[in-house]
Amino acid sequence: MRALLATQLSSLFCCLLLLGGGALWGQTTFVVDEVPAQTPMEDSIYVVGSFNNWQPGEEAYRLYPKENGSYILTLGNLSPPFEYKFTRGSWATGESDPLGKPAGNRQQQNGEAPLTIVSKIEGWEDLPSLQAKAYLRIRVNRIPANTPEDASLFVTGDFNSWQPGDPEFELQAQDDGSWQVAVPLYRDTLEYKFLRGSWATVEGRKSGRARFNRQYVYQAEQAQPYVALQIESWEDLSGNVINAYTVFWLIAAIQGFLILIAINTIDRPIPTSNRLLSVLLLLFSFALLARVVVYDREIFQWQPKLLLVPDLLYFLYAPLFVLYIQRLLRSSPLVWDWKRWLIFLPFVLHLLAYLPLLLMDRETFVYKAVDRSLIPYFETVGGIALLYNMAYWWYAFRFIGRYRHESENQFSSGSNITFLSTIMWLKAFCLLLWVAIYVVGAYASIGERDLHSITDRMSDVLWIGFSLTVFLLGYFTIREPEIFRLPVQSEPEDADLISASPVEPREGLDFDPALRERLGDLMQNEQPYLNPGLSLSDLAAQVHSTPHELSRVINQGFGKNFNDFVNTYRVEAFKSKVLEPAYRNHTLLAVAFMVGFNSKTAFNRAFKKISGQTPGEYFRSQGSES
Repeated sequence: MRALLATQLSSLFCCLLLLGGGALWGQTTFVVDEVPAQTPMEDSIYVVGSFNNWQPGEEAYRLYPKENGSYILTLGNLSPPFEYKFTRGSWATGESDPLGKPAGNRQQQNGEAPLTIVSKIEGWEDLPSLQAKAYLRIRVNRIPANTPEDASLFVTGDFNSWQPGDPEFELQAQDDGSWQVAVPLYRDTLEYKFLRGSWATVEGRKSGRARFNRQYVYQAEQAQPYVALQIESWEDLSGNVINAYTVFWLIAAIQGFLILIAINTIDRPIPTSNRLLSVLLLLFSFALLARVVVYDREIFQWQPKLLLVPDLLYFLYAPLFVLYIQRLLRSSPLVWDWKRWLIFLPFVLHLLAYLPLLLMDRETFVYKAVDRSLIPYFETVGGIALLYNMAYWWYAFRFIGRYRHESENQFSSGSNITFLSTIMWLKAFCLLLWVAIYVVGAYASIGERDLHSITDRMSDVLWIGFSLTVFLLGYFTIREPEIFRLPVQSEPEDADLISASPVEPREGLDFDPALRERLGDLMQNEQPYLNPGLSLSDLAAQVHSTPHELSRVINQGFGKNFNDFVNTYRVEAFKSKVLEPAYRNHTLLAVAFMVGFNSKTAFNRAFKKISGQTPGEYFRSQGSES
């Protein structure tokens, strides 16, 4: 009997244990750890969902308040999947977003019991968390010509949680052809966009590209906020928009590739300077192509990170251009030691800074690019790049000035680097425009104005300017290759990339009068100036002196630099020859070449500097006197 009773009690205990364990295993606990501040203290909070046929306010589904301000409810025999939301007892008091818009159903797709679901309620439909400060009346004066006649226009923004096609914010057509709508201002800064009912039909910029969110800054003193504007395009109807900028960039990119081929075939072997110029042309051509293709909406959606390609030139263009200038003006070979490679460190750091963007998934990148989230990122990198490029411009400017000074004291042909001066001043304009972009941006930020359309246009012009500097170099390399065959100077062994300063002429030194007399006799009798390639070293050898001593005699004894000293004899010889009957049938340029000049530009520059007149002015004055 005792054994039978023990067996029955054991069976009963096991059944109770299984039942209790089963109940525990099927438990789901709902926890609301935060509710809107305006929630009435006397109101109860209920959970409603697919598990109770969406009946709000059932007592069995009421959450119990805790001392810490949270609410909790445990339900048994409830397992995912299910949908639910919270109310205060009726559908009129259901949960919402902070603006009072109905919240979507919450979903619990999976999970193992016992399951705890922690939620936060952002607002109630009857008690929105944010109260409108005012209502902004928006008037759209013009819409794109290709807008379908039966299209409905909507505005969406942070005032309705960016819900497209919200009937409450549909624009109403007016008798005068405009469209109007009023939107609530919950915050000081409103962000919004127009669309035709879905994100696929959102507005775009005049170019057809995705536009940033529109902004409106509320001023408390405005009695009735109002704004009038126009919709420039629809992204889905813009097609492949062609404008002046894209046409220029496309032509420039194609020209860049053609010039690249040409400059690598005009000289054999290919000079190092042309190799560096080729790299610059290649990089700029790809960058311009990238700017063109991202104007296409489909390509931008497919490969939006092409937007970053032009930015990669920020820290690469300047050092490559300086290396090009150095190889063009210096005869020493380019040695790729660790110091040379070090100049590309900022470019490597730039790549690392952009790495998070490059690794970002496509959808997130598109969203952030369109809603201005990446602008502070780009502005910071661009500001650093501006200072970096300004420093390199200053170095290149001084380097060219140093070359001009040294060449005038070493070579009779001087330095035909007017084209480089033109390039440098064009670069200076670009840098000033770059500074102006930041000034306009700072003004817009301080004044809380939306001037992105202006800065975008300035940026487009900036890219045109920078591309012109490279393509002009390529053009001159092909059209006038002789100006690139400059008298080169050996680079000192201790010269580095970051320091270069013109050598100042030495003053207060004595010179040898006998050497001065020998030099004068040599120039008059043997006419060494007829040699276009005459250098200071060549002339020093002919008068049995050193370049240093000869330079001292020319500078102090004749009061000229070497270039002006030799060209004075050439100009006088030119004036004499053109008056001789034997040369009357020769052109002025032909005679100039006979007396030692090697180019028309060098001749005109020297003649004007020494005579104070151009050749034409000089001969007209001679004719009037006679």
